[in-house]
Amino acid sequence: MTINELRRQRGDAYAEMDNLVLSSEGRTMTAVEIQKYEEFKEKFDRAGGAIEALDPTGATAPRDLSGDIPDIAESFSGSRPAYDPLKDKRTTGGVPVLRSAQRLSNLPPTDGSPPEPSVNLDTIVRSLVTGDWSKVPVEERAMSIGTPSAGGFAVPEALSSRIIDRARNQARVLQAGALTVPMESNTLKLARVVGDPTAAWKVENAQASASDMTLEAVTFTVRTLISIVKASVELVEDADQIDDTIESALASALSLELDRVSLRGSGTAPEPRGIRNQTGVTIQSLGANGATPTYANFSTAVQTVRENNGEPNAAIIAPRTAGTLDRLVDSTGQPLRAPTSYEELRILTSAQIPVNLTQGTSVDTSEAYVGDWSSLLIGVRRSITIEVSRQASTGGESAFDRLQVHIRAYLRADVQLSTPAHFVVMTGLRP
Repeated sequence: MTINELRRQRGDAYAEMDNLVLSSEGRTMTAVEIQKYEEFKEKFDRAGGAIEALDPTGATAPRDLSGDIPDIAESFSGSRPAYDPLKDKRTTGGVPVLRSAQRLSNLPPTDGSPPEPSVNLDTIVRSLVTGDWSKVPVEERAMSIGTPSAGGFAVPEALSSRIIDRARNQARVLQAGALTVPMESNTLKLARVVGDPTAAWKVENAQASASDMTLEAVTFTVRTLISIVKASVELVEDADQIDDTIESALASALSLELDRVSLRGSGTAPEPRGIRNQTGVTIQSLGANGATPTYANFSTAVQTVRENNGEPNAAIIAPRTAGTLDRLVDSTGQPLRAPTSYEELRILTSAQIPVNLTQGTSVDTSEAYVGDWSSLLIGVRRSITIEVSRQASTGGESAFDRLQVHIRAYLRADVQLSTPAHFVVMTGLRP
């Protein structure tokens, strides 16, 4: 096994460990979760040892992840020290950002709510459905936006952040390395680089010819992202615990749409503008009518990003494209060996990338996204609003007729690129 394959294996194990810790936020890990965590930790350590054996100097070893691994004892107890973004070195224009492994839920709340959720989603939903708010602290009810009796409740930041973190953890763009920018207002202005500076030697007393770095303003304007979950009234009233089920459903829906809009958002209000439609991103076409993708196409994309002073770390592609590349063979039918430029990329698949796009005469093409994903910034407000209706009609299905409740949650977010030239979008990928 090559070092690059081991690097990918080690990174995947780390991601699985992080997912287990996130999913158990605020509670004790189950015995099954503990066992899975230990299994992935063993894979992580084994891959790291193999990398060190192949490359004892560490010259080509990946970034050290060991310091980022959550303490398993803390995971059992459900507690972790708060994360202070001001101490993080990764900032954009002086604004703190979160890497994918860091959590909104570890930030100190700004709304006055306790750092740890004092109420769960199960309690809030039951209160909205039954009208009994006795189990929700008076202070948190007072801080809510809207009128609970009208079906709306602003979930406290500590709990909102936990739900958003679950969505972040599932989103492919975040797994690839996109950065999260916590927003405290509806807009946020940052500076981004549109022209790198150059250095030049000069003769004594001669005019200097070095160029300045060119900056421009980029403004986050939060858009509203809605997710709806349907449940029977009987389930809400009678089930012992529905908290994790609702949280998982909401997080899954939100993560899928965050992926789609980050990659392909049109930019037409109210939808943010995704990578595909951002100015400055390189569009690499596979021909007038498209073509079957090859490793050479990805090598070209990697080269383009590097020529623009970026270092691509991942590619997000459709599952069909991943299958096509996996099945590439030589003239004797043997699997083709991928070049280093492809092996070094973390390959992630997303069904949010369509496979029925039109390019020339072809109506079955897809896209692939290659880049330095730390240049993708997702601004997000740290609050979610939950609304419940027993009369709503969604998709022609009446909650009243079916004795259901429709649970609607919305968060507010936007997408921007700090360096558009660090992305390449390949178009015209045919099966």
